[in-house]
Amino acid sequence: MTSLRDASPMSSQTNPHPTPRAVSFATSGRTLTGLRWGSEGGIPTFGLHGWLDNANTFNRLAPLLPGLDLVALDFAGHGYSDHLPAGTHYHGLFDIQDILAVANALGWDRFGLLGHSMGAGIASELAGLFPERVRWAVMIDGFVATGGATVKERIDANREAVLQMLTRADRTPPVYADLESMVKRVTEATDQSAAAARELVLRGHKQVPGGFTWRADPRIRFQTPLRLPTEQIDELMDRSTAPALLIVAHEGDRWYRSEVEARQARHRHLTVVEMAGPHHIHLEPEHCATVASHVRRFLDQHSDQG
Repeated sequence: MTSLRDASPMSSQTNPHPTPRAVSFATSGRTLTGLRWGSEGGIPTFGLHGWLDNANTFNRLAPLLPGLDLVALDFAGHGYSDHLPAGTHYHGLFDIQDILAVANALGWDRFGLLGHSMGAGIASELAGLFPERVRWAVMIDGFVATGGATVKERIDANREAVLQMLTRADRTPPVYADLESMVKRVTEATDQSAAAARELVLRGHKQVPGGFTWRADPRIRFQTPLRLPTEQIDELMDRSTAPALLIVAHEGDRWYRSEVEARQARHRHLTVVEMAGPHHIHLEPEHCATVASHVRRFLDQHSDQG
């Protein structure tokens, strides 16, 4: 069986950093998988990946943060984690529940959060819902935001989510002749470099008759129901007590940025820094060291958050 490590010309580039340990956790009748860097004496930290990504998103950043005991999860339906049961919508609240279940299994009463994109939004929401559990939160090019969720937009989104589940749930994802074609598809659809895309394809593919396809549950692409309105996000910010750092990628996602200033006014412990680079800035070889320096500086400033 061909794997990404075996497929030229990618084999020399797919695992350029220290190898993490594979982990798995049983929760709610499902298995969540992930990768663990560092030692158990480090700061307990969850790595939370972005939409349609997986735990490999931290392959370059994690080795640059040796003080952390970093458990990077594959969210449900992503990477090697189980998909949700048929007819079930994917929603960030379920991911928060899974994170807390894993924290309880690990014996982590309090922990740090390191999230990218969707994972950053989940981190900032978790910090508001359960401030007693969160030591600090670092968000990379993402934040909890309405994305323009007016009452009308929320109702329209709920309707679309139901219709998609009823009419598209059985569609099969495309099949690619080889893994380089999958990498090419990612670079065409996003601002990722081939080097960054290969890391995610490594954990995000599976072999099927005729070639390769994505491991991620296709339902993840469906409309998200029950989006948060402004009033709820404001309340989450008011309840957030942990120090937080938002790293904005200058050439990255823009949909959440119009709301950052308003969130800063409510979140008393939020620091925002901006740096040059694309959306997957932490996974790009030329930018990950700068991201790591921002994170280390932030952690040094808040080393007393036990």
